[in-house]
Amino acid sequence: MTSENHPQVVPPESLRRSADWYELFFDLVFVAVIAVAVGLIEVDPTIGAVGVFVGLLFPLWWAWVNLMVTNNLFGRRFPLVGVLVVSAMPGPAAMAIAIAGGIDHLAWLYALGAVWIRLLLLVMWLVPRKKAASTISPWRTVAYNLVTAALWLVSILIPAPYNYVLWAVAVAGEMGLLALRSRFSAEVYDRASISHSLERIGLFIVIVIGEAVYLSVTGLATHPTLPGGAAALFGFVVCAILARAFFRWGIPSAELGLEEAQRSKSYGALRDVVMYLPFLLIVGLTFVATSIGISVERAAEPLPFAVRVLLAAGVGILYLTNAAIGLRLGRPVSRIATLLLPGIVLPAIASIASGVLAAWATMLLVAVSLVALDLVSLWLGRTAPASRAATSPAQAA
Repeated sequence: MTSENHPQVVPPESLRRSADWYELFFDLVFVAVIAVAVGLIEVDPTIGAVGVFVGLLFPLWWAWVNLMVTNNLFGRRFPLVGVLVVSAMPGPAAMAIAIAGGIDHLAWLYALGAVWIRLLLLVMWLVPRKKAASTISPWRTVAYNLVTAALWLVSILIPAPYNYVLWAVAVAGEMGLLALRSRFSAEVYDRASISHSLERIGLFIVIVIGEAVYLSVTGLATHPTLPGGAAALFGFVVCAILARAFFRWGIPSAELGLEEAQRSKSYGALRDVVMYLPFLLIVGLTFVATSIGISVERAAEPLPFAVRVLLAAGVGILYLTNAAIGLRLGRPVSRIATLLLPGIVLPAIASIASGVLAAWATMLLVAVSLVALDLVSLWLGRTAPASRAATSPAQAA
């Protein structure tokens, strides 16, 4: 029997676990979310439209990552949590429909989707509390979920743009509560399964990369030309190199760093690398996917300047985010800086400076730059001392 002040101890072996089937089912709704986002940027790849996309995507990512973390902690012990995860699907679906239909007149639907997710999250956190499996203060659970749900609900009655401000306040309030060090930090971050978190993030990355492949195939089916085929082929190469970098190097390296952060109680590093920084990876890959789709459709003509900037920004964001993750996990600055500047500059030159070339040629140049960077990365990995990989992130929190 477990007292309220001494929650059930999670055995160490349970910290290594894989994703549950219902989580994969839940992710299907985010396939639609990414497709909607990419479709909107394809229509209008200007800075203003892209900024709106990023602003509207973050609450969706925030809902996803909160559901992922909650299931990470309690899903295996409480079957009701799995039922609630699946029940949450109408929330992000409603938010995606609102984005696709026009946020100006469907903001109420977007807000209702956010309310639904937070109410279910509230129940997910109250279940272990009732079963004496959590000692997190009820006020924190209520403030994080019910109070913010109320803000989203009230925003329905407020005209634009003030309702958007209230959305930002609600999300910022949740992020602020996460920053408070308390019993919450020890109970949540010490119990979290690193392997499960990284697998879930990796599967989300696959969704975005899959959108790039889908756009290439459907674009080529609509415009079956030789230049279109070349653009699709080089787009595949770009996706393959980025995916290889993430799954071959990024995931294993991050897992070692996060496990060390967990042991050293570097809770800030855990939070940032799992909950915040992956969003930038999603944004960068979405930019790349959109650019590939447009390149296939307009393969024989030069890409618009906005699309070339979008492509360069997408690759640059990926390299910057990987660098930020490395720094947060305590890796040597000199090691990170070796590839950071070339990783930003070379693809940017290949995409932005190729304005007079056809779209397929631009994609070729970007692919060549990424292959070159990958070869350099392989060479550095073979020549770097093995001891560099063992740097502790204790100072990164």
